[in-house]
Amino acid sequence: MKMVRRLSTSLSSRPNLNLNLNLNSDSPRKARQNLSLNFGCAALSAVGEKVDAELTLEKQGWYHGSISRLDAENLLRVLKEGSYLVRNSESSKQDYSLSLKSARGFMHMKIVHSDGRFILGQFSNPFSSIPEMIHHYSINKLPIKGAEHMSLLYPVIDQLL
Repeated sequence: MKMVRRLSTSLSSRPNLNLNLNLNSDSPRKARQNLSLNFGCAALSAVGEKVDAELTLEKQGWYHGSISRLDAENLLRVLKEGSYLVRNSESSKQDYSLSLKSARGFMHMKIVHSDGRFILGQFSNPFSSIPEMIHHYSINKLPIKGAEHMSLLYPVIDQLL
């Protein structure tokens, strides 16, 4: 059984909703793999701004160095959900913090540096660099409780005055 539902309007500025339930499959597992939902709206298909993982951390615009948690929150306060920056950890000199604006406020996640690898929180895969990690989570969801629906969308660029 194949069911396709389309919702669209004559105005091109409005989003289209396409729901494809391709149930022509022998197994429920394969049927789930054929489920797709396309909102047709760029705002709903969240993919973060491109991060060049080849640049060192110090050359990344979203790296703010030694700013405080409060300073990070002040920078993020007026920005959109999904805005982020990386800063030095206030509690541990060899570690870093990822500060993120979420729908419920601010999140500060520790990036632990251990054995030459970087781990976000407790459950992320290890990465060889922070730019590699940020690139990964700009196109994938975060493995952090309370932020598992989010990706890193909008880097907050450090601007020298």
